[in-house]
Amino acid sequence: MTEGLTLTGERVNQSRGGEESPLDASSRARALCIAFVLVLTFLAYVDTLSFQFVHDDEYQILGNVYLRSWSYLPRYFTKDVWAFMHPNYPGNFYRPLFLLWLRLNYLLFGLHPWGWHLTTVLAHVGATLLVYRLARRLLGDWVTATFAALVFGLHPIHIEGAAWISGVPEPLLALFFIPAFLCHLNVRDDPRRARAWLAASLALYGLAMLVKETALVLPLLILASAWLWFDVAGLTRMKSCLRRFGASLRCAAPYLALTVPYLVVRSVVLKGFQNPNAELPVSTIVFTWPSLLWLYLRHLVWPAGLCPFYGLEYVDHPHLGTVVLPAAAVVLAALGLGWWAKRSQKVALASMWLVLPVLPVLNVQVFGNGQFAHDRYLYLPSVGFCMLAALALRQVKVGRTEILGQPAPQVGLVLVLACALGVSTTSQDIYYANRTLFYMHSHAGAPNNDAVKTTLAGLLGEQGHLDEAVKLYQQVLEHEPNSWLVNYDLGYAYYLMGKLDQAERYLSRATQLAPHKPGGHFYLGLTELKMGRHAEAAADIRRALAISPDTDNYHFAMGMVLKLQGDLQGAREEFQAELALNPKHSAAREQVTEIDTVLRSRQPEVVPDRPPQAGPLGKR
Repeated sequence: MTEGLTLTGERVNQSRGGEESPLDASSRARALCIAFVLVLTFLAYVDTLSFQFVHDDEYQILGNVYLRSWSYLPRYFTKDVWAFMHPNYPGNFYRPLFLLWLRLNYLLFGLHPWGWHLTTVLAHVGATLLVYRLARRLLGDWVTATFAALVFGLHPIHIEGAAWISGVPEPLLALFFIPAFLCHLNVRDDPRRARAWLAASLALYGLAMLVKETALVLPLLILASAWLWFDVAGLTRMKSCLRRFGASLRCAAPYLALTVPYLVVRSVVLKGFQNPNAELPVSTIVFTWPSLLWLYLRHLVWPAGLCPFYGLEYVDHPHLGTVVLPAAAVVLAALGLGWWAKRSQKVALASMWLVLPVLPVLNVQVFGNGQFAHDRYLYLPSVGFCMLAALALRQVKVGRTEILGQPAPQVGLVLVLACALGVSTTSQDIYYANRTLFYMHSHAGAPNNDAVKTTLAGLLGEQGHLDEAVKLYQQVLEHEPNSWLVNYDLGYAYYLMGKLDQAERYLSRATQLAPHKPGGHFYLGLTELKMGRHAEAAADIRRALAISPDTDNYHFAMGMVLKLQGDLQGAREEFQAELALNPKHSAAREQVTEIDTVLRSRQPEVVPDRPPQAGPLGKR
């Protein structure tokens, strides 16, 4: 009886007498090929260096006070990623290393978007290199690994993660996740340094979890890969399964053990294991899966018409177009993949990397209606898809003509595919160039998506088209009358238009729907200030400050109210507090100077009762 874990990797293939291609003898050829892939990947996204901040960038970067000082570093580990905006709101995203990444970019580039885009693209290039290393280890053939890296680097499905700054958690996760798995493989492959490799793997896994929650699938990947590699001969089927499961569980046990404290900390920070945006029945969740999975499958195979948002919504009841047909297509694809995987361990390993990382996004209630489908969620699953694509390309061996030792049709097909993917990427990433293109394209791709309508209305309002913005907000409000955000945005639009009665109505409604969010209280206070109700304005702005004392302009507004009420000393303290948060706030500095001048003019001149007496030698 023989048993043990066997790695489907380069060393194993060589030990089994696997044939090497003529280029395998040349390390220079391998280095040149992967370097060529990495250069192509960078060039595909080099145009993004001229792009601006869009969508979430405006909040997470431009409006994030946590990035301005190292004094906020502890909050990265004790708050939700959106706590700078909603400090008392229970969130779902515990990503301290992502915030640290933003902080480092802020130090390096300030608010110049080209630098942020550069590091985002470089993160994707680094992830592409790691895909090559992973594929070479799992598939045992550097040519196949190069094909996989080429498809991964140029595939348009990665536009959100490579062209959009706020999408960087995807490649950033891969930079820790893939090495964690590779180090795990070395635990078995290098017994003399097994403990060191295990420590490194666990450390990388811990860092990956602090980047993004999707890292939690690593123990499942380790469990599944160990099951595939474990070889038991001479046992009954039942005993074989039990033995394989036991060995697989032992491999995954250290990672499961590390997962427990992470989940505890995350639950404490987020005030719960998860805080879904919508409490859905299980049937709705399940009925929503077919259309979601079919969308993802289509975009992996045919990445055209990509968009930051899609028109998918929750499915309450099964219908032919939303459940039956998509489910049939997904099942057929799964059966085909299963048939292929049974005939090849390499295909089984690649399939594992495709399927398991998709599992977290099936919890659609966490994201909210219309928000649960995004291409960036396929970043890690696409690793498996690209390995499958590379394996399929390696099967093309028509004719005897060779190019650099490889079948000519195979090389030609890879080059055509690379050109198609590169052109598709460069033509579709342009929609992330600026806010106008981003929101207009999003609305064209998902015209009935209320979230898209809301953001487009915000853009129109900022461009001065307030009447059009109000119309869009009213349309969304018909579907979501209890939406805090829509009431808040509509109230703010009316505030900008000077229609203070309507502004007060919707902003008051916003504060009732979400009393823990500071924005509604703040602009309600400004509205009351414009209406001359200073006491009410002071009360509402103080509520906003109590919730979020570190938000820009809150202290300044409070200072202005106190100044109008005649409390100059209190106003001065508020302006100073604003300057402590933002030393470049010129208006606050001018107010401090003005108040100091007034306070000095009010001090009575002190006249001594008698002149001082002369000291020795006439000195005083």
